[in-house]
Amino acid sequence: MASLSRREVEYGLPWSWTTNRLGRFIRLASTNAYIAEIDGQFAGFSIASIGESRAHLVLLAVEKKCRNQGVGRQLLEWQVLAAQTAALTDMSLEVRATNSDAQRFYAAANFQKIRVLPQYYSGVEDAIRLRLYPIRVSNANVRKNSAAP
Repeated sequence: MASLSRREVEYGLPWSWTTNRLGRFIRLASTNAYIAEIDGQFAGFSIASIGESRAHLVLLAVEKKCRNQGVGRQLLEWQVLAAQTAALTDMSLEVRATNSDAQRFYAAANFQKIRVLPQYYSGVEDAIRLRLYPIRVSNANVRKNSAAP
């Protein structure tokens, strides 16, 4: 997970989500993490921090060879469903201002742009904060043949 984060999320920035940091973060009771596999091979992961009324999607990454197969969408849906099940009201996340693919991905999932955070990423790059409110997952959005979160 740390390697994928480094390659696909933190490219061009100082490495923040190292193996040790990810391990510590995942062990927190307030952290929700999912790993996706295709044919037994690691395909991606998502990690969210769960609060009393809201969730924050911390990381979501999919291996390049596994993209456009619904892996990212399913990882996001599992996080949203978990937040909805916990009766949380909204979910937020930050995305790099230069990552238009990620912005389109989250917009398709009904995340709305809240604001720009100047130099959010290591003082180097702006972020865009996105928010999903209210949290709702329709049964049609969750694949019936997928494993439950």
